[in-house]
Amino acid sequence: MRHGALVQVEYVDLGEPEGKAEHPEVLRRIEEEGLPYPLVAVNGTLRLAGSAHYSHVLPLVDEAIASQSGS
Repeated sequence: MRHGALVQVEYVDLGEPEGKAEHPEVLRRIEEEGLPYPLVAVNGTLRLAGSAHYSHVLPLVDEAIASQSGS
């Protein structure tokens, strides 16, 4: 893994009752903005809709790590 312990990945299925209960604000945005699945959030902020491809996600993770480390 490129970033090892610096990164935590969590999968939430918004089609399941638990996912719906935990993230009603995301469901609201999906409905209001017509967002396509899958969704990717980085540090709690929605960053991608319609793709969770490694090449799309990695730059966002790199950016988040750099901003937290001050580089």
